[in-house]
Amino acid sequence: MCNLKRYLQRTKTKFLKLRCLTANNNLPQQTIKYYRKHLLTLFAIALVLSGFLQCVYAIMQLLGIKASGHPEFAFTGGFYNPGPFGCYLAVIFPITLRLIYHNSKFQNHFGMGMVLLCAVLIPASMSRTAIIACGMGTLMAMSDKWNPSHLKWKKILIIALSCAVIGAGIYLIKKNSADGRMLMWKVAAQAVTEVPLTGVGWSNVAGTYGEAQERYFASGRGSEQEIMVADAPEYVFNEYLQIAIAYGCPATIIIIALIAGGVVIAIRNNAYGFAGSTAAVATAMFASYPLQFPLFVITIALILAGAWISSSSSAVSLTATTIIAVLTCLFFTHHESRDISTVFAVAHTLHRTHNYRKSNTMLLNLLPHTADPMVLNIISKNYRALGLPDSAEHYLQKSINRCPNRLYPHYLLMLLYKDSASFNSSAQQREARILLDMKEKIPSPAVEEMRKEAKTILAL
Repeated sequence: MCNLKRYLQRTKTKFLKLRCLTANNNLPQQTIKYYRKHLLTLFAIALVLSGFLQCVYAIMQLLGIKASGHPEFAFTGGFYNPGPFGCYLAVIFPITLRLIYHNSKFQNHFGMGMVLLCAVLIPASMSRTAIIACGMGTLMAMSDKWNPSHLKWKKILIIALSCAVIGAGIYLIKKNSADGRMLMWKVAAQAVTEVPLTGVGWSNVAGTYGEAQERYFASGRGSEQEIMVADAPEYVFNEYLQIAIAYGCPATIIIIALIAGGVVIAIRNNAYGFAGSTAAVATAMFASYPLQFPLFVITIALILAGAWISSSSSAVSLTATTIIAVLTCLFFTHHESRDISTVFAVAHTLHRTHNYRKSNTMLLNLLPHTADPMVLNIISKNYRALGLPDSAEHYLQKSINRCPNRLYPHYLLMLLYKDSASFNSSAQQREARILLDMKEKIPSPAVEEMRKEAKTILAL
């Protein structure tokens, strides 16, 4: 009887507590908080495991067990270049770093192992963007462990000078590459101004960039260094500009808002690992091309979703994650890809077999999707063979403006002005002189052959 009374008393107490929690609306909040915590843990585990698998893949490539994605590099992970591989590890590194402070010994030791792997593989990738992204992410992820207000001005000065020296070193290591990237950003920003709201579509970004670069150098604004480093990129090495060209400035603004808001929300709710990874994503997107890889896109979506899920407001986290999910799905459904190399190879074969009209039809349809000046060169050769010298000259001038450091279009112009239908002795000699005076980017036997013919024309 006493036991029954005690049992009833305990049941009554539990019921009163439950009713109190329900009346104060605390039970749903506790449940939401519980599921939010476990969802963040699930996201973190998925991201860290993905990074671990990439590290294992890279190590197998270094050991010769697996083939590298690029013949010129010892390892690339699951990518075709060590740059994106290094950036991928960099965006996961902050979440990995926070595992060291976890109460679980397994997660603690696993986190330390992953940190060591990343500390070796990220610098070995020789990706400046990856190194900077890793540094930015680490500062954000560890922002609760240090207090800048405690630093004296001498230490701040030393830190600032060290950052300046490191930044200068990173720039000077690959100066031409850095200058080329700045040229791409300048030209891409001009391309954005031509389609600020609608964009041109993802598959047309390269062609739009190529046209913008033509106009830039045709205007005479390009410096000698810019002429030397100009190239025909497949993407603009800045995903904010890439998105703006493809889908318009509003799309870029939404992405920036999601990233910036994710960092703020994650820090306010003590999700420092996701805050650091979001900061690393922002850096990688600024100077690399992570959106070219489906795995990277999914990883970025998980990181941003994790940052927003940490919000104490269910409405905010649900709205933001829904937007992220919808944008990710829209990106994959509107992420058109074209096999540029195969189409060009077929068109080039048609040119060699003297099927000039069909070759040009394919190449002119290809132009909006590529910045490669070689497409313009073959179009010009087709027009020359068809007896249309004015059209041939037009496309060669476009090729020269697109990449002013290329010698081949000047050589083709020299041959064009030699033809009886478009003979122009002074123009021919001008192009021959350009061939002799212009500094080539990469010496080759083909360059020597072209210069030999130029000397013959100038009677040197």
